[in-house]
Amino acid sequence: MKKTAQVIMNAQIPFSIGNLDRQQLRGTPTLFRREGLDEPFEYPKIEEFPDHYAIRCSTDIRPNRHGQIYNYTPATQQLNFTSPDTTYTFNLNKFGNQVIYSTNSPGASVRAPSIVFEDFPGLIQLEMRIPGKEIDQKPDEDGWLEVQINDQVVKHPSTSPVLPAPKKTALPVVINPTDKFSFLGNVTLYLSGCDVYQEYPPGEMGKIDKFVGTMSTDLYLTPDKSYPPGVTTLTIEDGFSDATAVIEFNHDTSKKQVTMTIKSFRGTGKLCDIRDFPYLDKYYPNAICIAL
Repeated sequence: MKKTAQVIMNAQIPFSIGNLDRQQLRGTPTLFRREGLDEPFEYPKIEEFPDHYAIRCSTDIRPNRHGQIYNYTPATQQLNFTSPDTTYTFNLNKFGNQVIYSTNSPGASVRAPSIVFEDFPGLIQLEMRIPGKEIDQKPDEDGWLEVQINDQVVKHPSTSPVLPAPKKTALPVVINPTDKFSFLGNVTLYLSGCDVYQEYPPGEMGKIDKFVGTMSTDLYLTPDKSYPPGVTTLTIEDGFSDATAVIEFNHDTSKKQVTMTIKSFRGTGKLCDIRDFPYLDKYYPNAICIAL
């Protein structure tokens, strides 16, 4: 996990406001906080920050190409948070579809906790402490990540250990025709080119057309928990056309195997790979991992 004065993130990715000493903080300009587990989300305006963390905030909201409203940072801007004793300033410098988050204020910091893997970016955390105050919080109270798994939200300490990045990436993966695949992402991603099915809740198969949460599994390309014979192409895109991944599933029925291959990854995304990982009490095999 990075703890620094500067972090670069995609403009789609929301940030969290960390009031680590629970001061009476008031911010300008007014921010938008995303609420809900699926589209359409709600975005109440927020100016006061009494809680330890205010999660999924942004300076603005805008519709994506599917007409759904999402957090967005559209321009260079300065955020100010005032307590009875001091003012914290964060600078958001927009260039292209990226934003540089930085601060020089005493007691303020910018953090970018990773999700699952050390090279997989999560949310940005803009944190504030009373300048000069001795830190007496427990390490697991220092910050929280919010991870959405299907329709459930899980919170865990942002200091939780993460897995090392694999030395080799974007390699083809060979699976059995009855094996499931999984997903890991840091923005909502939309699916096209073929049907995708998920067994969720357990015992129920349903067709899906997007990945909204952070991670999911029990995914297949046919409703009988398998893959069509021959070559099938799955296209995965974010809602603001920043990145597009094309994944090929080649089902060789004579060998009874399916080869998953990343055929292309275009745009300004930071990572596209196929990996396995455990998270809490569940295992996520053959996970298509995409990060902006």
